[in-house]
Amino acid sequence: MFVSAAFHTVVFLLSGTPWEGAVSWRKPITFGLSLGLTAVALALVETRLRIRRWASWVLFGGFALAAVLEAGLITLQAWRGVPSHFNIGTPFDAAVFSAMGQAVAALALVLAVLAALSFTSAKPGAPALTLGIRAGLVLLVIGQFLGAAIIAAGTPHMVAGDREALFGPNGVVLGAAGILKSPHGIALHALQVLPLLGWLAQQVPWPDARRRGAVGAATAGYSVVLAVSIFQAYTGQAPLVLGIPALLAALAGAGLVAGAYARVLWALRPRRLREGKHPSANVR
Repeated sequence: MFVSAAFHTVVFLLSGTPWEGAVSWRKPITFGLSLGLTAVALALVETRLRIRRWASWVLFGGFALAAVLEAGLITLQAWRGVPSHFNIGTPFDAAVFSAMGQAVAALALVLAVLAALSFTSAKPGAPALTLGIRAGLVLLVIGQFLGAAIIAAGTPHMVAGDREALFGPNGVVLGAAGILKSPHGIALHALQVLPLLGWLAQQVPWPDARRRGAVGAATAGYSVVLAVSIFQAYTGQAPLVLGIPALLAALAGAGLVAGAYARVLWALRPRRLREGKHPSANVR
C-alpha cells in the first residue's frame, strides 16, 4: 500500500492534473496511505489478542486480501480515467463498483470482529495500550458506518444519473456543503492516534491509572472532534466553517488529544533533562 501511494504521488506530481475531483491520482494515494497505516496498526492489535493462529490468519489475512482488492480496483479505475465510486456507466464499471462494495463489507466485518475480540480476548497487562486499541477499533468501526452513510447518500444521485451531485470537487455533499468523508477519515485514523499514545504511555514510569487516564482523555477529545465533524456534515455545513459552539468544542477536543500526548512525551524526555541537567554538564 505504501509503495503504491509513493508511486502514484510521483505520477500525480508529473501529471499536472488536479488533486480534487472524481478522477484523480488522489484516490490511489490516499487509499494506499490509509490502508497501509491501518494494516500496520492492526499488526500491533494482533500482538495484544489471545486468539488461535488459524483465526489470526483468517482475520488479518482476510483484511489484507480485501484491502488489496479495494485499493487495486480504485487504482485500476484511476488508470482508466474513470470514477471509481458511484460509477455504473458501463457493465464493467458497475461490476468494479460492486466488487469494491463487497471488499469494504469484508473489511468492516473483520474490523467489527476484532473490536469485539479486543474486549473479550485481550492479553493481560499494558492497560493503557489495551484501552487505546479498544477505543481506536470502536471508532474505526464507526468510520465504516460513516462510509456506508456516504454510499447511502450517493446512491439516489447515482440512480438518477446526477453526476454533478456525485462527482463534484468534494464528492457527495449533504445539504448545502456537508461532507461525510471528513468524519469518515477522522474515524478511520483513530486506530493510529490512540494506540500509539497507549504504547508511549506504557513506557512512562506512571501508575496504571494515570496511564489509562491520559489515553481516556485523548479518547474523549478525539470523540468530540469526530462528533463535531459529523454534526457539520449532517447540518449541511462545510467542515471548516464552524460556528462558535462547534469551534469551541473542536478546540477542546483537539486540546485533550494534544495535551495527553504532551504530558506523555514530556515524561519520556531523557532522565538528565528531567533532573534539570544540561547534556554537556559533565563534559570537561
